Amino acid sequence: MSRYQHGGGIHQAAAELQRPVAELLDFSASINPLGMPASVRAAAAAALDDAIHYPEIHAESLVAALAAYHHLDPRHFLAGNGSTPLFTLFAQTLRPRRALVVRPAFSEYQRALEIAGTAIDVFDLYPEQDFTLDLCQLLQQVTPTTDLLLIANPGNPSGARIEAATILTLAHALREQAVVAVDEAFIDFCPDASILQAVANTPNLYVFRSMTKFYAIPGLRIGYLAGPLNGISRLQEAAEPWALSTMAIAAAKAALTATAYDEESLRLIPQLRSELAEGLRALGLHVYPSAANYLLLRLSAARADEVVAALRQEGILLRSCSNFLPLDAHYLRVAVRTSAENQRLLNALARFFAAE
Repeated sequence: MSRYQHGGGIHQAAAELQRPVAELLDFSASINPLGMPASVRAAAAAALDDAIHYPEIHAESLVAALAAYHHLDPRHFLAGNGSTPLFTLFAQTLRPRRALVVRPAFSEYQRALEIAGTAIDVFDLYPEQDFTLDLCQLLQQVTPTTDLLLIANPGNPSGARIEAATILTLAHALREQAVVAVDEAFIDFCPDASILQAVANTPNLYVFRSMTKFYAIPGLRIGYLAGPLNGISRLQEAAEPWALSTMAIAAAKAALTATAYDEESLRLIPQLRSELAEGLRALGLHVYPSAANYLLLRLSAARADEVVAALRQEGILLRSCSNFLPLDAHYLRVAVRTSAENQRLLNALARFFAAE
């Protein structure tokens, strides 16, 4: 498997299987099972008439809305077409010399840093400890030349949550030496763990956010970066204009006001996650604790790629984690979907294991 392979390849799978996209169940991409909020869909559709004009150069109205939502100065924010391009912009603009990356981790961190010519060290979290972060051990791995520490909360693919106080302690400890960049792509599923508010008074802290997972709009590509005023100013000067379409800007602003949807998601997803975890454990799989809308599981005997290939033929897409080092070929990540869809997955897995 390529180290840069991702989940969510539903269109490729549909073409390969010669089946409509609507017939496939994609557990490889971790998207809110409630689907796109009606208000977000309506806002994006209404904005289509304005697509005859160029969009805002730097999504200024969305930046203002983000600032109001987070109760911070707009100058702390930079909007982008998903968090992945923002990682690349961040690395190429700030040019860290040496980064310490907490793994397992999203592969695009490494790609962005390699393009920027950054030397990369790693600090691995292990399944035997449920991917728990030991702050003292992490700080011991920081070298005199480390000037960037990159970490995700909750972890991907583990789903492990890190308490906000732990990350703030980390940023404070490194305030004279290194930037601390936190990927909060899935933090909306455990919002009390976010440290975004701290960017206003923590000059070495940057927080990446994605709106595509929680609001089920990955095709619209919406993300943003929060950070110190001087750093965000540098990044905006380097950012390409018109990164967000008019429809994406409208959808993102609508998402920030979808309060009922937020509440329903935070009520329902933990319940669905618990039910799915119980069903997976009943099949003899080891399921790791998760605060996100996905579960990492370990197979006892079968290889992940064997399970992925078998269920793909049934129209069910899974995510092998063999390219999430230091994990091996026996780990799968599955999204939390609706009860009926989760049961379809459990039934398919039961058939696979029965046939082994």
